[in-house]
Amino acid sequence: MKATPERCSDDDFTFFDPPRMPTPTPLEPEAANGRPSSKRRRVEIEEVASDDTVFVETFPSESAGAWVEEKSGRTPFELHRDAQRAKGLPPWAPYDSLEDWELASWLIKSGVSQSRIDSFFKLRKIKDGANPSSHNKRSFFQKIDSLPSRPRWICDTFGVEGDLLDVEGEPMVEEAELWRRNPVDLVADLLGNPSFANDTHYRPEKIYTMKNGRRVRWFGEMWTTDWWWEGLISKIHPDATVAPVILASDKTALSTFSGDKEAWPVYLSVGGIDSHVRRAPSKRATLLLGYIPHLKLECFSESRRSVEGHRLFHECMRKMLEPLMEAGKNGIRMTCSDGGIRRVFPILAAYIADHPEQCLITCIKESRCPRCTVPADQRGSPVHSVLRDPEKTLKTLDEQRKGYKPRAFVDEGLQPVLPFWSDLPYCDIFSCITPDILHQLHKGVFKDHIVSWATAAMPGQADELDARYMSMPSHPSLRHFRRGISLVTQWTGNEYKNMQKVFLAAISGSSDPEVILTVRGVLDFIYYSHFEMHSDESLEEMDRAWQLFHAHKKVFIELGLRKHFNIPKIHSMKHYIPSIRSRGPAPGFNTEGSERLHIEYAKLGYRASNKKAYLRQMAKWLQRQEAVHRFECYLEWALPGYMAGSGEGDAEEESDEGNFSDTTVARRAVSESLMASTSSISAYKIARSAPLQVSVADLELNYGAEDFLRVLSRFLQQYGLRSLSSDISSRTCFPVFKRFYLWLPQIDEISPTRKKDTIRATPYIPRHKHTPAAPARFDPVLVWERVPSSHLPSQHPLSRLRVAQVRCIFSLPEEFGPFKTPLAYVQWFTPLREADPISGMHIVSRSTRQHQRFATVIPITEIARSCLLTPKPRQSHIPRTWTTDNVVEECETFFLNPYLRDDDFYFLRHLPALYKRRHL
Repeated sequence: MKATPERCSDDDFTFFDPPRMPTPTPLEPEAANGRPSSKRRRVEIEEVASDDTVFVETFPSESAGAWVEEKSGRTPFELHRDAQRAKGLPPWAPYDSLEDWELASWLIKSGVSQSRIDSFFKLRKIKDGANPSSHNKRSFFQKIDSLPSRPRWICDTFGVEGDLLDVEGEPMVEEAELWRRNPVDLVADLLGNPSFANDTHYRPEKIYTMKNGRRVRWFGEMWTTDWWWEGLISKIHPDATVAPVILASDKTALSTFSGDKEAWPVYLSVGGIDSHVRRAPSKRATLLLGYIPHLKLECFSESRRSVEGHRLFHECMRKMLEPLMEAGKNGIRMTCSDGGIRRVFPILAAYIADHPEQCLITCIKESRCPRCTVPADQRGSPVHSVLRDPEKTLKTLDEQRKGYKPRAFVDEGLQPVLPFWSDLPYCDIFSCITPDILHQLHKGVFKDHIVSWATAAMPGQADELDARYMSMPSHPSLRHFRRGISLVTQWTGNEYKNMQKVFLAAISGSSDPEVILTVRGVLDFIYYSHFEMHSDESLEEMDRAWQLFHAHKKVFIELGLRKHFNIPKIHSMKHYIPSIRSRGPAPGFNTEGSERLHIEYAKLGYRASNKKAYLRQMAKWLQRQEAVHRFECYLEWALPGYMAGSGEGDAEEESDEGNFSDTTVARRAVSESLMASTSSISAYKIARSAPLQVSVADLELNYGAEDFLRVLSRFLQQYGLRSLSSDISSRTCFPVFKRFYLWLPQIDEISPTRKKDTIRATPYIPRHKHTPAAPARFDPVLVWERVPSSHLPSQHPLSRLRVAQVRCIFSLPEEFGPFKTPLAYVQWFTPLREADPISGMHIVSRSTRQHQRFATVIPITEIARSCLLTPKPRQSHIPRTWTTDNVVEECETFFLNPYLRDDDFYFLRHLPALYKRRHL
């Protein structure tokens, strides 16, 4: 795009330099024989002199994670390709062509029943036109079953003998099936998959930056954390290649409307694979290890049923994980995705589960903490507590089984079970228990506790809170609770998160300041727990949020709403920071991920079965799905440029504004404190041509673009463009857009990818026949003010940002000159001052000039992002005339909400907190 005249040069601006998690220094090039170089030396801290220098401290032993043979091995993909070439077959064999394979792939993934597959192949258009290599379901599945697949299934059938007798006086027995796969084979499959070659790590490292003379460590993937580093030195051999095994288990219902069918899947992944890959179900980097039998255990008396269920779980898990015992002690040779042959030690490193299952895994009563021995009456206080010791726990359990009745068994809240982890090498099961954001924070601390307490503390209570939620402004990333929150009957993780986004704003101005500070501490802690990468500084801020909650929570006791806070999920917050330093950020271990896996690994397979002996059918269904996915990955590897399913789910969303084009605008990257990277390029997407031609009169009347021509004239003068001619009148039409999209900058702490931000400017559209009326949508945004650096009061991360409301998005006709960038007519709000000390949110109101809203025209490239303004009423009760459609126009004062998205929290809460700590 041709550069446009500007009044100020880029050199007139100052930029705040935020903390960043940089890309680690790359390894030296591999030697000619393909073996990784061992010449890379350890970087010492003393070598780093300047601020913001990034350095990587490598593990002391150069042979850790190294190849054990000079010659590279053959990955499964290479072996399959060699076998095909030896037979003179093309890569898509056993299919006749690539198109034949794609048809089969589509059929197996479409969910079509087997009878329908038969009908499909009998269609004349298919039989005579496509002429597939399969002509019925039998030959179709034969080819699917001939594809290379993941490790095969094993079924162990056994009986569970109870203490109750049947009518014949014999002990009652329940039959059970344990479906499982070899965990060592699954680890080898994951480490040897070439699809993960660029996302797999084999040795630990420590990553640092220097900030203001302080060494700051970063915690991201598991290979940057303490467990891997310290475990190699203190427990495992320092020359070993560790495969950190991550397990997850959770019961799930299979029956949809009636019935009691349940499955208990156990999942497995490897911590050496990057977290964002492990968490993506489509990548299949987390595999199904097996199904624990779910029995009613009616053969036992009711008093024994619970403990016998615990014992059954541990016996099944012991059988599942038995191969890890030998492999974890002595290691096993594996060919990895980079071709290297390594001696791999698969060690249980993390177990993802909700609180009841965490207690089941650790043999702890549900009223106690599965990580430490905190007394039950001190769980609500930020007190120091001793971490559980696996060796002492096993000794106590052994003494209890022998009848010695040790005091520690009762004091530590243990259950009389032989743990499955007792013989797993180098396993500290208690530290393996990782944070569960979904059940502990979103559902537990926030929804079940904080919401109910804060609601009861409000004047008007639930009715007032409902009214405030109903009046919250619209935003594309915010769910609107049109009936409030008290009438919601089915809650999911999505509802919890949307409720959190505006909760602090909803209670501010109406509740006791101590209540607001307590809620603020909880919300800040939750949003810090969302970070996918942490530094020492962000963890310190997370700890401050935790302390803020504990410092003010007594208000609920003073108000008579609570007698104590001895709640397991509140206590669990204490263990988040140590777990992040040890295993990695909490999102990588959230049970929300395993619940998404239930769809593919349990529910869809059950629906495809005939509901009889369904576990066997589910295992077969999954084996075929995995074989198809694996073959797709193989073809992408074997055929450069080929993308499996390139036509599925990748099509651009259809829009009523026609075809879109990506427009990358090369301009000075804004302050790293807000755009995350000084080298980033702002990108927006907008319709190729404006779908509307709107007159000036309509812009002023329906869009609220007051005095449009005068404001536009000022813009044209500022940019040295052609002035408005005398023939421009209120009937002159301008090309107008309904919306445009910004790509928010990628922030390592938030996401590995850039996110799309929608900004709308549409007027009210009345009802037409069967089409309902559409409310007006004029989104508030954060805009970069072009202020000379000499006018800036400081380098505060928000010093150049100002809130505005977009009233219309338009472009200049060609006769105005070569200004191609779309424009926005915006109305300004007051500058951002110091945040409110209680809520921590900035307060803004309409900016006026001569009693009119102050407005300007700006290029849309000066818009940083959308934002959410939540109403700040003057009284404790909001006017009931406020609605989501009119509140921005009716209310006079607003909070700039930092909880809309994780990005907003990072910019509006985290970075200012860091700046304050460093400069005050």
